[in-house]
Amino acid sequence: MNKLSNKRYKIVFISFVLILSTLIFKIWNNIYTNQYAINSKVIALRGNIYDSRGRLLATSEVVYTAYLDIRYLKAIAGNAFKRDPDFIKMLSNFGLSEKLVDLDNNNILRLGSFSKREEIQKKIPTQYLKFVNIEQEERRISIQDFALNFIVGRTEQRCGISGAEAYFDKLLRPIRDGIISISYSSFIGNRVKSVRIEPENGKDIKLTIDISLQKKLYDFAKKYQLEKQATEVGILLMESKTGKIRVALTTQSWPTYYMGYLEPGSTIKPILFAAALELGLVTPETNFYCPGYIKPIEGLDLTIKDLEKHENITLYDGLVHSCNVVSILTTKKIIDTYGQEKLYEILTSFGFGKETGIELLGEIPGKLNPPDKWYRADWAFIGIGQSIGVTPIQLLAAFNSIVNDGIYVSPTLDESGEIRTKKILSADTAKIVKTMLLDVVEKGTGVNAKVDEIKILGKTGTAQKNGKKDVTALFIGQVKLDKEYTILVWVDSPQKEKLSSIVAAPLFKNVVEELIQYQTKNSQNSNNAEIPNIKGWTIKQLISLANEKKLNIKIHEKGLYVDKYEFEITSEGTALNVWLSDLPPL
Repeated sequence: MNKLSNKRYKIVFISFVLILSTLIFKIWNNIYTNQYAINSKVIALRGNIYDSRGRLLATSEVVYTAYLDIRYLKAIAGNAFKRDPDFIKMLSNFGLSEKLVDLDNNNILRLGSFSKREEIQKKIPTQYLKFVNIEQEERRISIQDFALNFIVGRTEQRCGISGAEAYFDKLLRPIRDGIISISYSSFIGNRVKSVRIEPENGKDIKLTIDISLQKKLYDFAKKYQLEKQATEVGILLMESKTGKIRVALTTQSWPTYYMGYLEPGSTIKPILFAAALELGLVTPETNFYCPGYIKPIEGLDLTIKDLEKHENITLYDGLVHSCNVVSILTTKKIIDTYGQEKLYEILTSFGFGKETGIELLGEIPGKLNPPDKWYRADWAFIGIGQSIGVTPIQLLAAFNSIVNDGIYVSPTLDESGEIRTKKILSADTAKIVKTMLLDVVEKGTGVNAKVDEIKILGKTGTAQKNGKKDVTALFIGQVKLDKEYTILVWVDSPQKEKLSSIVAAPLFKNVVEELIQYQTKNSQNSNNAEIPNIKGWTIKQLISLANEKKLNIKIHEKGLYVDKYEFEITSEGTALNVWLSDLPPL
């Protein structure tokens, strides 16, 4: 019996010791490590958006936003605070008026955002500090001028809602906020423990757009719109081989180049001629007769006029002089031999009737009805670029297929994206049509687009609209400079002149000349890439460098030594942005 009792006593004692030890350890651990602790969030930011030359188009900064807890304030002070001069002054400090702020129907009032926490604290009387919560938030900053707002886009609640911000949202979006945790203990000696987990920002992206060239051409487009009394001037400039869009602009308040469509007019003729050549239905020497008009369907009272009476004319000259009769008869050869379905197939193979896949949300497919929904004469109107609606970006890519030796290249805004191509014409067919397009500019309807000593292939197009009262004047072409560029310009509803040969062709020429001038300046400034590391340099050394390299120096902060620097390509040349400090960098 005694042995049994002793065993029980031992079990109870051991259990007591274990429980007591655990309790002491918990108390000790709590006193020693958690006597005082601070946990702070470090906000992660969206990735940056850069242009093709590495210049910022969009970035983020951390701001501090103050929120007043009205419900807590009322619980402590009642409604008396509304008449407190300090409270009224606080609202005024934040640019708010007590007469406009609804304090009765809101629990939280946003006071404002500032770059530093101290700026907020200075505006808040001491007695109200405990009712204000100051939080870190992200502020998005982006370039919205020069029609870049359609490309860069906007954000809301840290999410992209338009443009590249929306398309690349998953890449740009912040991945994880960081944490700073500090614990302090002084039970036996002092102990401070700090843990920092860095935030993980979103990924950066690089667009194909050249911001300086975009600005240069946008300014010119605005002047041209005023000169021609037009409702819109648009310009698309793309590298022929890669599909990279270097300029995409419209003076309209809507991105018509991918969210609007127009009739292509005679710019569709090279595509139809190329298809007929590819199918073996015609040759460049095939003869036609143009009396200045055509009745495309027997028994139907329909007459389509031409600009002039060309009489005996070949397929080759039919494109050079943009003959409507030749184009309609060539289109008729396609449907007489293969049916209307073949014409539809040709148009879709060039990308009409479907999105190009450009990295912008909201792209529309244009308007191309299937053959079973065509009217009797639709095929004839398609032959002159009517009864079909194309987006400018579609038209650019389709025409580029011809001047790019029969290879379709998907237009893109992603500088690092994969080049997507498909072959839709033989190189031999493309070569024939390219020769025609060269003569369009040399001696045909596109002579006003000619630039001395520069090879240009092109085609005019005048699309009637609004019951033939207005037109959209287009010119599309390719120019070879440092590389090949395919360019589309359009002028909507010009009031002075109407024909594309008079309105759009000169605009194309101006764009090419501006591009040449821009590239010449960049070439002259190319030696700037050889500039050495200037961190720690003095003002005297900077002046010497500026004179040697013909740089524009922009000083952003005063001091004696260069602390940091960056280059900026502007329309005036290369600028060197410099931040100085009083002490030499380590």
